[in-house]
Amino acid sequence: MTFYLSAYRSQPAAVYLLARVRLARKEIESDLQIGLNVAYVEQESQTVTLYPFEKRYSISDAEWLRWKELQDADAISFENTGICYRFYQADAGDAAIVTGLACNTNCVMCPVSESSRRHAQLTPVDELKMQLRYFGTDIPHITITGGEPTLLKQGLLEVVQYAKEQCPSAEILILTNGRTFSVAPYAQAFNRILIAQDQIAIPIHGSNAERHDAITQAQGSFAQTIQGLRTLAQGTMRIEIRIVVSKLNYRDISNIVELLLTLPRITVVNFIALEMCGNAIKNREQVWIDYPEAAAACEAGIEKLVSAGIDIGLYNFPLCAVKHKYWTLCRDSISDYKIRYTPACESCKVKSICYGVFNSTISTGCFVARPIAE
Repeated sequence: MTFYLSAYRSQPAAVYLLARVRLARKEIESDLQIGLNVAYVEQESQTVTLYPFEKRYSISDAEWLRWKELQDADAISFENTGICYRFYQADAGDAAIVTGLACNTNCVMCPVSESSRRHAQLTPVDELKMQLRYFGTDIPHITITGGEPTLLKQGLLEVVQYAKEQCPSAEILILTNGRTFSVAPYAQAFNRILIAQDQIAIPIHGSNAERHDAITQAQGSFAQTIQGLRTLAQGTMRIEIRIVVSKLNYRDISNIVELLLTLPRITVVNFIALEMCGNAIKNREQVWIDYPEAAAACEAGIEKLVSAGIDIGLYNFPLCAVKHKYWTLCRDSISDYKIRYTPACESCKVKSICYGVFNSTISTGCFVARPIAE
């Protein structure tokens, strides 16, 4: 959630800082003792006081509409422009560490634009560690994502190790294109640090190098990814494969699944529907496939995976795009602030159990709702 504190611009406590939200005074001192900043939000006076800076700011009525959504123990960041961001929601049971948008591939259907990736900076390792401190020791799940997290090189290992020390109960999920794991010593280092409760998720875009590399626009990426998967299979962590379904590979889905069944220790396969922004919308004519057609293209692969005893998920698919027999595979995969429904969705009998559609996919006119009548 992004929101604002206009009053912060005139007297910022720092150019950039992190803080834990507190709605009562009783926890402030204990947070300060462990080195955390605190944003004490007083609902009656509609103010926020930052500790240990002792700076108090009034929150305007317009800005309060978002500030009042904050909960005790949430974690937020402040920029000297007055822009604030909630990077941890205490009751969510999950938190994300974002290493930056930089990536060593340029997938044609990526929801991030090529220019954004080219100009992106990696988040400093020390800043990522500091974010981890604001999650609390009992958080059950942490996702590390990018861009491409392995661009941090040894720094990613540092972050993972620190996460395990700071949040010992957390399952760790790393979202990566897997290419860097073709360097055996690097992959083996993760095999040593990640345990059975942890997971690495890697996309496969085609059943062969020609198709996969054409989609990633990175020659040799298929061979690197497959080699990385084989080395990671020597560890104990769960290995997930993600298949992003587009016009470029929907006819290859069944072949991709056949390939996966030859690889060791694949435990989860998730099929991903497109988010239409960034490169995806730029390359719309190349990549867009209507969600029902994309879901139908997955069915043969789903049946093969079920027979092999592999867990399956459908990410980003609204229920109206999926046959009823596969509804139980649909996952709550879209970030809350990105979820939208069309006016036509209001008449759908299953809207209350549907996880919605990306706002970008609706706003670009790609999605056509098919309300379910019964």
